[in-house]
Amino acid sequence: MKKLLTLSIMLALGTSVSNYAQNAEVAPIVQGTPSTENTNALFDLLFNYDIGANIGAQGNAGVCFVNGNFWVSAWASDFIHVLDINGNLMETFSIPGVTGTRSMSWDGTNVYIGTAGTQVYLIDPVSRTIDNTITITPSTNATARMVAYDPTLDGGNGGFWTGNFSSDIASFDLNGSELSVIPLATHGTAIYGGAVDLVTPGGPYLWIHDQTTAGGGDLVVQLQLPGGTPTGVVYDYNLSGQPGGNTGIAGGLFISDEVVPGKVTIVGVSQGTPSDQLFGVELAETAGVNDNTLSNFSLSPNPASGKVNINTSVAGEKHVVIYDVLGKQVANTTVTGTELNISSLKAGVYLVSVTQNKSTATKKLVVQ
Repeated sequence: MKKLLTLSIMLALGTSVSNYAQNAEVAPIVQGTPSTENTNALFDLLFNYDIGANIGAQGNAGVCFVNGNFWVSAWASDFIHVLDINGNLMETFSIPGVTGTRSMSWDGTNVYIGTAGTQVYLIDPVSRTIDNTITITPSTNATARMVAYDPTLDGGNGGFWTGNFSSDIASFDLNGSELSVIPLATHGTAIYGGAVDLVTPGGPYLWIHDQTTAGGGDLVVQLQLPGGTPTGVVYDYNLSGQPGGNTGIAGGLFISDEVVPGKVTIVGVSQGTPSDQLFGVELAETAGVNDNTLSNFSLSPNPASGKVNINTSVAGEKHVVIYDVLGKQVANTTVTGTELNISSLKAGVYLVSVTQNKSTATKKLVVQ
């Protein structure tokens, strides 16, 4: 993955809100400058699709990747467009009871939808109906314009992060109970979409698709979890990705290793003028998983097949959670000895998180 760090004066990149297409949903109040305004980390641009032209309409915002296709939502209606891997329109559908979808997030089974309110909808991607409605009770203003699924929340049971333009960011469990709050004064972004990153070294991170106009209006900003402090890593799509003659503001965002073979990709919608864009930038190679080691924890053999030994310096029970490279939880169990059966895991790279006596360590495991 190539990374280019450049210094720039972000005010020179600012774009008046009045210049954006009327179909774009613009934050009514935005911060003057992001705390990371002087640093842009520009990842390799992997694709750029003119979805406004392909769909035949503007006003597209939310996005996720479901069973090999993009789902893109029209924020001011109940339409969800299905696009193939090359960004071409396949079909358009509606989900009964859901309108105004701003963001979508995929946990491998269900799609989580946020409509900028206090309800998060879990959608069955096959029947395209509501499986469950989670009502959140944010203690601040962090309603669900952004919904970003996080398998590590609530002790590994899963949950999601929410935020709404210039609001705080909050995390919730799958019952809608608030777990934590990141104040606006800490993260400093104008939130539209977001995605959790368990792949990049030094993480976990939350990437925010940020409408801060003084920063250009279409920034992808990396926040360190759990505290939410900006790391200084920012991808500016208007600066480095937009096709000639197009400008845009932030829309939805997700992370996937299924879109581009061999790559973990950040994918976002730019609510553009004159046309909406769907872009993908490289986050990591699929083998480039963070190996966060501790001296008293090892996995053997590694690579492994069928079973793996979890070795620590202390005898006793170990709570083991395994994630794939997207952060989806694929195993959650307790081991009393050292041997763990992994015969159900497909060949690939995983993160194994082990908790023992209130201490947690994580290592990379290669399954053959």
